[in-house]
Amino acid sequence: MTNGNQKRPAAGTKTQQAATSHLLTGEKVSFGDDAAKPKATDEELNSRYAKGDIRIVTESARYPLAGILAMLQETADGHDGNRELRYKLDPEYQRRHRWSVERKSRLIESFLMNVPVPPVFFYERDLARFEVMDGRQRLTALSDFYDDKFALMGLQYWSDLDGRTYSQLPPKVRDGIDRRYISSIILLKETAASEDQAAMLKKMVFERLNSGGVKLGSQETRNAVYDGPLNKLCLKLSENETFRRMWGIPLDPTQVEALDEDSEEPVDESTTTGKRMFEKMEDVELVLRFFAYRQIDSFKAGLNKISEFLDGFIIEGNRFSDTVLHDYRTMFESTVAFLWDALDAESFCVIGSSKRPTKIVYDPLMYVANSGEVVPHRAKLIAKKDVLRAELAAMYTGNQALFSGRRTNFADTQNRNRCVSEAFAAAITKTKKS
Repeated sequence: MTNGNQKRPAAGTKTQQAATSHLLTGEKVSFGDDAAKPKATDEELNSRYAKGDIRIVTESARYPLAGILAMLQETADGHDGNRELRYKLDPEYQRRHRWSVERKSRLIESFLMNVPVPPVFFYERDLARFEVMDGRQRLTALSDFYDDKFALMGLQYWSDLDGRTYSQLPPKVRDGIDRRYISSIILLKETAASEDQAAMLKKMVFERLNSGGVKLGSQETRNAVYDGPLNKLCLKLSENETFRRMWGIPLDPTQVEALDEDSEEPVDESTTTGKRMFEKMEDVELVLRFFAYRQIDSFKAGLNKISEFLDGFIIEGNRFSDTVLHDYRTMFESTVAFLWDALDAESFCVIGSSKRPTKIVYDPLMYVANSGEVVPHRAKLIAKKDVLRAELAAMYTGNQALFSGRRTNFADTQNRNRCVSEAFAAAITKTKKS
């Protein structure tokens, strides 16, 4: 691993300072301190408003349902000279939030009956090129229906149409639905003067949109608004099978039902919590947390403002060099593999107390296990895994309140790092003597 600027050690014991990671060249992120900014005066606020600061520029449009399939397949020239979709859906979001056939059918029934359907929201990422911000499932359902990919099911008022695809509808019914439109609101490119401002405004709008009453998780929003190289890396690394086993996340999310015990195929090891984490993209957030937590001593709010911390990190992280991202992949995969070999499924649990993995254990354990003081001793720690497990169990027993999950300020994060570091140091010392 190539070391660059050294991270400033947090105040504490020598053990705590030794556990502090070295940052890679080009990895350092600066986190602003909003609390230090003075409040704007009325005159300044009036001037900002008159200039149009933080003001969304939109236009409305209506799309005939019969044209949705062709619209979502339309391509345009991209910046690299290759053809790209003019209307971009988020494939990762689609993969994790599939509507059932019944829910798709109810949407079609709403259009049949001319029931008002909420508009979809687009962001104009470039001139006449759009990202779908809200309404992905509605557009996908309509596209699939017109492509005969599913037959209607579970209709409430038009149950006589159950079992029919679009092409099998009676002619007048088909003509009737073809006459319907779906409304849209488009956030125009001129809304923002820079990429950073565009990301901020997209996030603000995205968080305020309500898709069917389902509140989106922080990482779902982050994935939609801050897409880039680091975000794509986190998505890829979240598929690590060892990592998924540690958290009870489905190994194959498309087939989450447990297989028969007599089957030769591996049984799905996922838990209800793990499945829910996958649906809300919390697995991706965990990968991001590992990278961001390397700089936790620069964020004085600790975990009290974790979303703000991760947002600020990924904005800068999407600009990291390929070299940094390559090293990130290596350190994540090697750290997960080491902890699995040493602690197995209990890696992120309070050993001796709980079998449930928690983020309050995950953060300091991954942080310390990847430190320069531990990496050279991984093989010995695996060979003497009982020693490491015993040291961690004793540490958790002596610091139950600290690892309860309710203590999230800056001092608490530093104390957890220290406790975990001391447990690893004690285990390393014992492996040297044996």
